[in-house]
Amino acid sequence: MNAEDPARKGQRRFAYGSSPSQRARTRARKSLMVFFITLVVVALAIGVGLLYESPPEPLPATAAASPGKPSERTTALPPLNLPADDAPHGSAMEWWYYNGILGAKSGDRYAFHMVVFVANGLIKHTVMHAALTDLQTGKRFINQTRTAGIPAKNVVNGYDFRKEKWQATESESSHVLRAAFDGASIAFDLGASGPAVAHAASGSDTPGILDFGKSGISYYYSRPRLPAQGSITVGGKSLEVSGDVWFDHQWGEFDVLTLGWNWFALHLADGSDLMVYQLFDMDRRNVMTAGTLSNAKGAVSLKQGEVELVPGGTWTSPKTGIPYVVDWTIRLPSRELHIKPFVADSEFDSSGTSANVYWEGAVKVTGSIEGQGFLELSGYDRLSARQARSK
Repeated sequence: MNAEDPARKGQRRFAYGSSPSQRARTRARKSLMVFFITLVVVALAIGVGLLYESPPEPLPATAAASPGKPSERTTALPPLNLPADDAPHGSAMEWWYYNGILGAKSGDRYAFHMVVFVANGLIKHTVMHAALTDLQTGKRFINQTRTAGIPAKNVVNGYDFRKEKWQATESESSHVLRAAFDGASIAFDLGASGPAVAHAASGSDTPGILDFGKSGISYYYSRPRLPAQGSITVGGKSLEVSGDVWFDHQWGEFDVLTLGWNWFALHLADGSDLMVYQLFDMDRRNVMTAGTLSNAKGAVSLKQGEVELVPGGTWTSPKTGIPYVVDWTIRLPSRELHIKPFVADSEFDSSGTSANVYWEGAVKVTGSIEGQGFLELSGYDRLSARQARSK
């Protein structure tokens, strides 16, 4: 892939590889062998036979295939069932992800993302990542941890992950996030808000389940605006903050090693929310470009050809040498959005826990409408390493 124009040749969250240096590649390969042995043996079915104690949230019905239209593999799987599906599933790969830009009374703003990954197989591993960025100074705090097994308590229709100073908990009425960094910490309480958004591929009759072809099938839904309140501590000073937080949950029997992605989660000024992602394989071929535009009235899946991603300027990491496309234009039928990062230096080097390096940061939206949100660039490390090997 041309690092200056990856989206034109084909382009979301958990890519694995290494930096161009030989030392980094060796370290990443060792981490991969440990972490992804969990993917050798995968479950034969997902969540079959579970007993649920509360009625499911309303979701779009799974429609039968239209006459003359090929049947979808996704229709053979159990439909998305919330709130029961908020809980862990024991699938090959699963993650619970949060991001947000929160404001203090002073007007200062802080961006964060926090995610819990669980890989199941012969060995179970849990990985937690968190980052906090001071948008006034650009100072960034990062922490990560990995442990064998799953440090979680059983929660009906939710989860409760805890390890040392880490916590990610969800019940039917709230979420709790806690994480500590060197010199900073976050403590957020999130309320439940609105129905879930079940993402679907263009032309698919199955909401909440995506078919990645030979890479497998993934369940995927979001809760785009969870109201959050809590505190941020930076340099010994505690600040009360609040704002909206984006939540994603994704799981299934899919191979994260074969895909990379450009992923956007945007809160727009008119109250709507936009999720767009562009998947690419390691041969730089476009696998899927999809998106969902939602608001309080409902959600609409963007049809094939209704979303175009145009790459702009790049930022090259001084630590890994990996170039990332951090400026984008998103073209939709009724609007054009320009995406730029608040802080370009938003690389997350997790080669020691999940054997990958990715870019994850807060972005501002201008153009037809203003807004803000998060951008994630995953798989660039492997493409960069592959290019280095070919020289």
